[in-house]
Amino acid sequence: MPYFDPAFYPDGERARRMDLHMRRSLAQSIDHVLERAGRLLEAPGSALHELISGLDAGASYPPAAFGLLTHWLPALLEGRIDEAKQILSTLQALKPVTLRGELVTLDDPYITPFAALYTRLMNAELGSRTPYVAPRQEQVAVFRDQFRAALTMLKSADPELGGEFDALVSQVIMVASDPAAPYQFDGGSCYMLWGGLFINVVLPRSLVGLAEVIAHESAHIMLYAMAAEEALVENPDDELYPSPLRTDLRPMDGIYHATYVSARMHLAMHRLITSGKLDDTQAQQARDAMVADEMNFAAGYGVVQRHGRLTATGQAAMAAACDYMAMGTH
Repeated sequence: MPYFDPAFYPDGERARRMDLHMRRSLAQSIDHVLERAGRLLEAPGSALHELISGLDAGASYPPAAFGLLTHWLPALLEGRIDEAKQILSTLQALKPVTLRGELVTLDDPYITPFAALYTRLMNAELGSRTPYVAPRQEQVAVFRDQFRAALTMLKSADPELGGEFDALVSQVIMVASDPAAPYQFDGGSCYMLWGGLFINVVLPRSLVGLAEVIAHESAHIMLYAMAAEEALVENPDDELYPSPLRTDLRPMDGIYHATYVSARMHLAMHRLITSGKLDDTQAQQARDAMVADEMNFAAGYGVVQRHGRLTATGQAAMAAACDYMAMGTH
């Protein structure tokens, strides 16, 4: 079956196809670079060939594998051969993730070497200058329990959404931010760090609110995979418009994402409510979230309709989201 399917509703098997496609694409890219520029580099060891074959088979290497490629190519093209050799050495040292969806921090020993890379690429993706830092141990301990409880809640209400999360998220990177900063980072992901879900553990959230964040970020990652072969929009990044989920102006691709994920968040809240497993307070939190999600979708879709130049891929995925939101009672 093809990896791309614009259907709106979560599908764990489709997500596994998407993840495999992304990993095979990375394997092909690394192999292509070696073929074209191998003479400039020291002969790669067997570890790199193991990485390529592992990725081709769907092995879950960490987000750093994707991020390193974004620096390896410019280093080669710009003649920074020593830097390219160092990146090659780092790639060869990578090991597969042993536990998908594991929760890690920037000061974990095997994450620390990539902390600056993660920060740089996340800020490039989100158009911000957030100084990501590792949270305190007591914050990590509390958040781990909350996250696991929220994910269990979500999986119980929507097993396919849970399967989607398991397939798309290889690492959850827990970060902290300055509470006095004007912009508070909530959660995020990056096409160039495939499989990584970044989340601010300092912000206070209910379990329902945290479940919505998980659904939100899973939807972003899925859209990255949908856009692997064809972009969602044709608008250039220097065209900025109001976004439903941000106070600053954003490129159309970001607004498209925000609009689509608002519908996915709405669905997750609806599934939680209809599961019958929420108490009265949680059910009201979910209903309030659905109202906000519906408003955000309407606002974002208005901008997309007026200014968006969607590709066939973008049109198909957004049409499916619109069909869901048009159902009314859901």
